[in-house]
Amino acid sequence: MGLAERTSNELFLADGVYSLWTRDEPNPIENGELPASNNYGVHPFYMTQAPDDTWYGVYTNLAHAQDWWVANNKEAGTTNLTTISSGGITDITFVFGYDPIEVTKQYHIIVGTPVLTPMWALGWHQCKWGYKDTNELKDVLKQYKEKNLPIDTIWSDIDYMDSYKDFTLDPVNFKDLPQFVEMIHESSLHYIPIIDAGIAQRKGGNYSVYNDGVD
Repeated sequence: MGLAERTSNELFLADGVYSLWTRDEPNPIENGELPASNNYGVHPFYMTQAPDDTWYGVYTNLAHAQDWWVANNKEAGTTNLTTISSGGITDITFVFGYDPIEVTKQYHIIVGTPVLTPMWALGWHQCKWGYKDTNELKDVLKQYKEKNLPIDTIWSDIDYMDSYKDFTLDPVNFKDLPQFVEMIHESSLHYIPIIDAGIAQRKGGNYSVYNDGVD
């Protein structure tokens, strides 16, 4: 079963209610209680086995917030699903196959196939909220080297931004970040800056990214 991007101690979702609404969830372990603990991804898709041993999947394409209630009948070996949303128009698509792999292929025809992951992306990534300046990033890499630990990529959370504005750089604490990134690349490592989804108006109206969007 799919139903969003969530973390659970069980492979299958237990009885309960599961919300689909992307958010930055600090404690993502799902317990089936409101408010649900889905993470960044909303995937309103599930698959199950039919009585004739074939498989089918159901994809509900909807941008609005959704709640899904799961009720497992262990004696009958069945699961009842009930869903309600805050609004919107839903496109419901059924896909069929002889096995879960075939159903997944049909689903990927609708939503697209995964990208080919580069080798370096499968390595060790260092990512943490709260680094106060470029010197801390340098110190992290130094400790990896001193302790002979492998690392392929280091990330920056939105700490590096100027007042948390996308496509900006803190001119004081991270002013030398470009030079740091060059050093990383010279060491055959990779660097990833996190970008937030929101572009908001700022006091003074001098946020050029927002102004370009309005124009």
